[in-house]
Amino acid sequence: SSGINAEYGESSPRDKLYFAGPFHEISKSHITLKNLTYKQLIYKIKTTEPKKYCVRPNLGVIAPQQTVTVTVILQPSDTSVFNFQGQHKFQILHTLKEDPNLKKSPEELWAEANPALIFHHKLKCFFETPEQAEQRKRDEKMDVKIDNLKDAAKVIDEMKSKIELLKQQNAKLNISLTETQKQLDIALKPSQFPSLLLYTFIALLGWLFAKFIM
Repeated sequence: SSGINAEYGESSPRDKLYFAGPFHEISKSHITLKNLTYKQLIYKIKTTEPKKYCVRPNLGVIAPQQTVTVTVILQPSDTSVFNFQGQHKFQILHTLKEDPNLKKSPEELWAEANPALIFHHKLKCFFETPEQAEQRKRDEKMDVKIDNLKDAAKVIDEMKSKIELLKQQNAKLNISLTETQKQLDIALKPSQFPSLLLYTFIALLGWLFAKFIM
C-alpha cells in the first residue's frame, strides 16, 4: 500500500530530509518515527543510495505510543551533492506486530510480515550550505509562530462569536423577564372589587348596629 497510514505511525520530517555541509566530511540528519497505536510497530528504512548513506538503526520495533530517532549519515563526498537535489530517496516502511508475546528478532518479524499490511512513504534528500540550513531553521520557527498566531486568532474569533451569542440570549432573557414581571404586577395589583365588598360589609354592620341600639 502506498502512502503513510496515519492510524499506525507518523514520521518527522514528512517528505524532505535535509543535510547541511560541508560535505567533504560526514553529514548527519535525523528521522523521528512515532507509533500511534497500542501495539508494537515494526519499521524498516531503505535508500536508493545505500553506498552513500548509513542508517542507524535501519530496522527496529517501536513500543506502543512511543517514538524512536533514527540517525542518517551521509558519507563524505568529493563530488558536488548539490547536483542531486531531490534525487536521493529514503523509503520508510512499517507494519504492526500483531502478537506482542512473539519472541523473535526484528529481522525475523520483518521477514514474516504480510506484504499487504506493510505501509510506506518516501523522503527526498536535499543539500544545503550551513548558512542555508540556519536560514531554513529560522524560517521554520517563524512558520510555527505564524501558525500559532493563526490558531490563537481562530480561538479568539470563536470566543467572540460565543460572547455575541450569549449577549443575544441574555437580551432575549431580559425581555422575557420584563414581560413576566409586568404580568406578575398585573396579577398582584389590588382589585377594586374587593374594596367595594369591604365598604358594603362595613355599611351593613353599621346598619345592623344602629338597628340593634334602637
